[in-house]
Amino acid sequence: MKRAIGYLSLSAAVFLIAMLFMYIGFISPARNGAESPFIRMIICTLLCIVIISFSTRYIHLITGLAGLDSAHLNLGFTIAIVLALFTEYVSFGNTTLEPYYTDLADKYKNGAGEYFYTYFKYIFMGGQALIAVRTFIHSAVLGLIKTIIKHC
Repeated sequence: MKRAIGYLSLSAAVFLIAMLFMYIGFISPARNGAESPFIRMIICTLLCIVIISFSTRYIHLITGLAGLDSAHLNLGFTIAIVLALFTEYVSFGNTTLEPYYTDLADKYKNGAGEYFYTYFKYIFMGGQALIAVRTFIHSAVLGLIKTIIKHC
């Protein structure tokens, strides 16, 4: 039971980190009507991907869950990231963000800004999706090894 609470809290932390960076980089500029949140979006996307990647990869050593026991933790990370992706997908399609980024893309028509403001949200979500795939594969491989060891 103690491990389950640890798994859930670490997974919740990963979910909240993704939501925090989405709010800082994408929702806050849309609510405030920022002229060009170019730098803020790039920095928040990079920080989100790097922090989630390193925390899901190296937290096992810090928590002492390195080895075969980390399969459950990786599965929790995968679920947390997929929930964050779903929340981000719904948020990017809502009535606050979609018109704001469409207007920014129209404002910078015939330039790189048009494509940046149209497609950058997919880079933000795609980086997290790659991390989710990596943690899921890691969880599956560790679970398979654990099963083989138990039955041999």
